[in-house]
Amino acid sequence: MKNVFLLFWLLILSSTVLAQSFGAQLALGANFSQVDGDQLGGYNKLGANVGVQINREINDIWQAAFEIRYSMKGAKKVIDPDAPPTFSLKLNYQYIEVPLLVKYTRFDKVTVYGGPSVGMNIVSKREENGIESEVDELDFLEFGLNLGGTYHLTEKIGIDLRHSYSFLSVTDNSVVSLGPTWFNRTGWFNRLFTAGIVYKLDR
Repeated sequence: MKNVFLLFWLLILSSTVLAQSFGAQLALGANFSQVDGDQLGGYNKLGANVGVQINREINDIWQAAFEIRYSMKGAKKVIDPDAPPTFSLKLNYQYIEVPLLVKYTRFDKVTVYGGPSVGMNIVSKREENGIESEVDELDFLEFGLNLGGTYHLTEKIGIDLRHSYSFLSVTDNSVVSLGPTWFNRTGWFNRLFTAGIVYKLDR
């Protein structure tokens, strides 16, 4: 685990060096996530999302970019204080992700973007009624899709909003979904909104 985070920060540092010849920005945000198919509705699991983006202009209105991000996902059952006593449940999934994005920059204040991502699972835990355990059946790799936009407050600072969703089930494809999923697919799928701030680095 420590080696994974060391590698992550080394990649961040090397990316800031690349910013001298490419464009780069730092990102700091929060994930509001759920897992489709687990029968726990609502974006109730809060987690961190931090990373760096390296981008290069294709022409006046298009850019290509790749990112390295640490992202906390999962799901959480919200306890209703007015309802009869019930069990508590929290799914804690953490990933190192590499999204590949295409950015449309023609608008004055807004940049929209989208693209696929590959994530490496580094933590997979389940906490039920206060008892934590490892989740062995979670897949090591996640393949996802990202769609989002950035509103530029200044030349360097922007507010970013992103929606991410798993292409494939993050666990064994033979698992029967216990709740609704897009297109009635079988399995469990990470779905989340990320809200945060981006800061453009000088070249």
